[in-house]
Amino acid sequence: MDTDLLSRPPEEGARLIALSWLDQAAAAFPRLQDPADTEALHDFRVGLRRLRSCLRSYRAYLEKSLPKKLRRRLRDLAASTGPGRDTEVQIEWLRSRSRHLGSYHRTGLAWILGRLEERMRAANEEMSASLPKEFPRLEKDLRERLSTYHTEIRLAQPSPTLAEATANILRLQARELESHLALVDGPEDEFEAHEARISAKRLRYLLEPFDLPEAAALVKKTKKLQEILGELHDAHVLETELSESLQIAASERVRRLLEVSLSDAPDDALIRAERRRALESGLLALARLNRGRRNRLFGELEADWLEGKATEFFEEAAGVAERLGPHPPAPSPGPPSTPSPGEGETDTSKKKQGEVEVVEAVQPSEPGTRRPRFM
Repeated sequence: MDTDLLSRPPEEGARLIALSWLDQAAAAFPRLQDPADTEALHDFRVGLRRLRSCLRSYRAYLEKSLPKKLRRRLRDLAASTGPGRDTEVQIEWLRSRSRHLGSYHRTGLAWILGRLEERMRAANEEMSASLPKEFPRLEKDLRERLSTYHTEIRLAQPSPTLAEATANILRLQARELESHLALVDGPEDEFEAHEARISAKRLRYLLEPFDLPEAAALVKKTKKLQEILGELHDAHVLETELSESLQIAASERVRRLLEVSLSDAPDDALIRAERRRALESGLLALARLNRGRRNRLFGELEADWLEGKATEFFEEAAGVAERLGPHPPAPSPGPPSTPSPGEGETDTSKKKQGEVEVVEAVQPSEPGTRRPRFM
């Protein structure tokens, strides 16, 4: 790690961190072509998530470099990698439940696995068609934008450091996480639990690049919270999937029974076979197992994080923020001050009279160029 990273200007430090996450995604990108590399998509998505989280956290210091159109392109590309991987997670959990089902229920399991596997194939095919064209262009544009910046340094005012900027962002993100956790009412509260998960992820991604000894315990606790909330979100999503699948399975069975019953020569044996071929019992058994998982995860969340249980965690976060940069003092009341003569003007030819120095900082624009390591 570059030990002076936190002492650099936030405009520079934030770009270095963002470029390191872009490097991570770029390193995983060629591996997507190897079907045997089962971790390639995960690593690629993690790089993109960390990059987007960095751009969001330090937006005030990066906004001039990243137009909305470029941000949308990054958002859309990241979103295109989600459906296939999310479906894969559901498939893995459902397969692991097979040993908990009776033989009569496994027909329903096989049916829903078939549906999800087809969905995953379609999503991966769509991603594979667009990603090879989109990512190289996006990477080039992001690298060019993030590798150069222009800033104004007011000589009469101390410039903030990345440490101070990160401290203020940490305070905001901790308050955001705390507010979402306070609104989680029960195991069925999908929205606030999901928002808390996103907030926890952002807080963890904010601190991880610096590898601060004083923040190690906080990062570890945040990761544990993120894992609980992530699996809880998976349970919520799967419950919706199972509910919709039950309706489809029941509708298809009724349609088949109706066709067989209304045929010119109804076959009683075929009708009985169709009645016995019900998928719903297997889907209901899976729904019960998933509901048990949901309730167990909420119990863990409630025991460690809800109803005031997270007070120590947020005090710890406040302590890390204070060590990074003291809390900014509250503004004193009174009318706004009148700008000094020359304040806000760009004048590098008269350093004694001017208030502003224009600085251009350039970082390497090619992947693989040496820059501070953050992991």
